[in-house]
Amino acid sequence: MTATRRIARPGPTGVGALTGLLLGAVILGPALAPGYTLHYDLVHVPDLALDAGTLGTDGGVPRAVPNDLLVALMSLALPGWVVQKVLLLGSLVVGAAGAGRLAATRWGALAGAVLWTWNPWVGERLGIGHWGYLMGYALLPWVLVAAARLRRGEVARWPLAATLALASLGGATGTVLAALLAALVLLVPVGPRLTAHRRAADLALVVGVAAATGAVWWWPFLTAGSRAADPEGVTAFAAAADTPFGVLGSLLLGGGLWNDMTWFDERTSLVASGLALLATLLVLGLALCRRDWWRDPLTVGASLAGAVGLLLAAAASLPGGAAVVTTLVTEVPGGGLLRDGQKLAALWVLLVVCALVAVVDRAAAARAGPWLLAAAAWPVATLPLLAWGHAGAWGSVDYPAAHLRVAEQVSGADRVAVLPWSTYRRSSWNEDRVVLDPWDRLVDGDVLTDDRLVLRDGEVAGEDPAASAVARAVAGGGDVRAALERAGVRWVVVQTDQPDPESSVPADLGDPVVVDGSLRVHDLGAPTTSEPGPSTTRALGLLVTGGTWILLAGTGLSRAWRAHRSGPGRGRREPDHGQPVAGL
Repeated sequence: MTATRRIARPGPTGVGALTGLLLGAVILGPALAPGYTLHYDLVHVPDLALDAGTLGTDGGVPRAVPNDLLVALMSLALPGWVVQKVLLLGSLVVGAAGAGRLAATRWGALAGAVLWTWNPWVGERLGIGHWGYLMGYALLPWVLVAAARLRRGEVARWPLAATLALASLGGATGTVLAALLAALVLLVPVGPRLTAHRRAADLALVVGVAAATGAVWWWPFLTAGSRAADPEGVTAFAAAADTPFGVLGSLLLGGGLWNDMTWFDERTSLVASGLALLATLLVLGLALCRRDWWRDPLTVGASLAGAVGLLLAAAASLPGGAAVVTTLVTEVPGGGLLRDGQKLAALWVLLVVCALVAVVDRAAAARAGPWLLAAAAWPVATLPLLAWGHAGAWGSVDYPAAHLRVAEQVSGADRVAVLPWSTYRRSSWNEDRVVLDPWDRLVDGDVLTDDRLVLRDGEVAGEDPAASAVARAVAGGGDVRAALERAGVRWVVVQTDQPDPESSVPADLGDPVVVDGSLRVHDLGAPTTSEPGPSTTRALGLLVTGGTWILLAGTGLSRAWRAHRSGPGRGRREPDHGQPVAGL
């Protein structure tokens, strides 16, 4: 047999996925080694339990729902450290594939995937450990394509429903970003003329899917009781200037996260950030100046969403904006989503990627080789320190055996507290990296933790009344043991390798019942106070979300079965990518 089968060259979506895989490996670097990467809010554990906390039914504020639920389910089949790597790298690959889907040429797909993966928004969110945000971010290009194709009348509603549901796995932020993007695309006044009934039905789909798949987090939030957000958080979490061009200039480049520990040195450089700003404005100018850009629902919708995202991200920094955001955060249920507004700049990043794809696709058609290379390389050239785990700042470690043994010993029905009383930890076994206290994930049960955020110039109060009572006792020199007992705590785990903030470890804990490595476990005795029993309605949101996923999965399987039964050539074949952006 002399004939050989030619290997098919990947289309734009495939080019995007391969680019995301390569760049993801370069970005994560040592974080892909065996073990757990632990820094700031990036906390994974060997065996995350499927308990009330991960299900969102414990009565607390559901900050990590359904992110932790997804991790717990995946951990049933995979080691915890593998789950972490799959989610981190997978988010970058899926997002880059979606960016490639926007393009008509491989060069456009390459440039779009590079910018989508390698930018300050991704770098700073990785730096603070917001892996759940990255999951929602990864689906935005897919939502954009699905919504635009529905607006053009090319496909039914199923692809948009599916992408919205997948985006909801990123939690509240992913759900809101995807729903806002889809709604704005469907509302644009360009494209085929649709009846009012059709437009209303399409928008109802977006709202319905977002509300149903997000019920797992918004229902527990609404039923968590009176836990008002601290207005100080509006100022603390407002977008900041991580470039010489102020808050707005930083947001235009996708950065501006409030935590300066996540910033990159080259962002403060006038040369590097100036070149990035020049490239961004040039790309936007070349794309948005063309008439055909304003004739396609995809590009018009991306423009509208990008402008809205930029405005919301900068709101707390605008004149009078802080007062408005404060009112929304403290008075409107769910308004807390605007507190860290910089995350909404993801929609602006999507707009810039769409513009870059349009420009590069035209340059590819004109065979402008040098410009193609420059367009694909400038995101990396202006942010080199994103490579290799923030220039080697990340790594992979194993939890000490003592931590795992103690976690198993105190797991169960009795409440656990961990001292010293602090939100974040530093440990020599984790190479002294700052990490959110992992004990509420290590322990299978109820763990009372410090939910404040202590900053250099103040603190943002937490939302758990029991934790706040302990914090007041610590800060005021009160009876910490009594505060713990009133909170229903039985087991107190003391980490002796930690600093002792404000003497939060009381001297009257008694002799430890367990001493293992740097850990001591004290038994305060059976609680004399009882927590109110769980409400029968706490699981309602979980049931709604679970039922929605079953319905969507059933619909998808039914569609696949009908396509299979129709036989080859009978069903309408979906193209490899959505219609490219305007100007192609």
